[in-house]
Amino acid sequence: MMEDALELLYTGDLHLGRHPSRIPDDLDGPELSPKAVWLSTVQEAIDRDVDAVVIAGDIVDQENRYFEAYGAFEDGIAQLDEAGIPVVVVAGNHDFDALPDMVDNLDSDTLQFLGREGQWERWTLEQDGEPVAHFDGWSFSAEHVYESPLEEYELPETDDAPQIGVLHADLDSRGSRYAPVLSSELRDTPADAWLLGHIHSPGIQIDSRPLALYSGSPQPLDPGEQQAHGPWTITIPKNGEVRAEQIPLASVRYDQVSVDVSEVDDPQEATSVISEEIKEHVRSELDTRSLELSLVRVHLTGRTDAHSTLVDQHRSMERDLGFREGSVSVRIESIDVDTRPAIDLEDLAEGDNAAAYLANLLLEIENGDTRESYGNVVDDSLAAVRQAHSANAYNPLRRETELGDPDGTDAIEHLEQQARVLLDTLLSQKGGNA
Repeated sequence: MMEDALELLYTGDLHLGRHPSRIPDDLDGPELSPKAVWLSTVQEAIDRDVDAVVIAGDIVDQENRYFEAYGAFEDGIAQLDEAGIPVVVVAGNHDFDALPDMVDNLDSDTLQFLGREGQWERWTLEQDGEPVAHFDGWSFSAEHVYESPLEEYELPETDDAPQIGVLHADLDSRGSRYAPVLSSELRDTPADAWLLGHIHSPGIQIDSRPLALYSGSPQPLDPGEQQAHGPWTITIPKNGEVRAEQIPLASVRYDQVSVDVSEVDDPQEATSVISEEIKEHVRSELDTRSLELSLVRVHLTGRTDAHSTLVDQHRSMERDLGFREGSVSVRIESIDVDTRPAIDLEDLAEGDNAAAYLANLLLEIENGDTRESYGNVVDDSLAAVRQAHSANAYNPLRRETELGDPDGTDAIEHLEQQARVLLDTLLSQKGGNA
């Protein structure tokens, strides 16, 4: 508890009731759920004897998962109650209706729900009858909020204790449906720190007064949520800058590893090279104290004679590659083949045949000048990618990852990969005399 500094444990976007995606069936289990990481977070707060726990919204994933979330949340709150640690919560866009009901049904002496009905509220943490921190919170009252909540922020400035803002919002995203706020608005408030929810990727957004950061989801939920995840400690000295430090408690981690296979001659050799690169990544880059599963998106690069074979066989490589590195199980989430045939494009482009056309196209893509000479081809590629994206088969992926519409960059990436495969096929069929 507080002596020279106030210490908080802060998290958000628990999404209790949801489960991380792309987990292999043979490794899946309750220990990989957000519930398990929530209970680890509770134990961390108790072990550290923090002054308060702060949760910045989206505790419940959806209203139809209310009952699944209720038991897990109740269990954690009961443990914090017993330890005498207060909990400050606000509602987000996913639990705007479920969280108020859940809070009302919990028997807790220390749970503080702020911002009901979209109205700013303040709760003051006291020790020995003296204020040690003021928490200013606002909650979603509907799924979509188009105006900045800070337009209505009128709570008075105080000088007797630090002010901590707690808010579920979309930072610096004008036109968002999820409570858009600007960094400049946060800076104009008297708060010492803003603890934000909504964005699942963790990180500090403003590093000086006021400190503003997203905790990110404590357990990543899909391959788009890469890097380390877990709650944060927020330390507020009596005199000095607010400090934030992440505690990597997540049991799942999604990552991307680039592997140069320029010297590889066949997929079997590529498998060995990929395994060694990932093992080195786990050993040198990851905090494995709580980590149980690493799901890796592999990005293959380089010119190689195995290019066409890698394109044809990378799906089976995804299924077959798996191992343990220390205490961590490693699986391949996907393999992105961005290799190039082991050919001299400049030399090949001197011809006047189909292979020369493709070589010139690839050189233009490398140089970033594609549209000047191949605008119609890029437009056709974009149309094809968008048609594929709109297919019904992709509906679950779009719902799960909030996959955006393809753009010109996606079209050029698609065009480049298809051109490489076609050029390699031409050369293999005609011995380089296409």
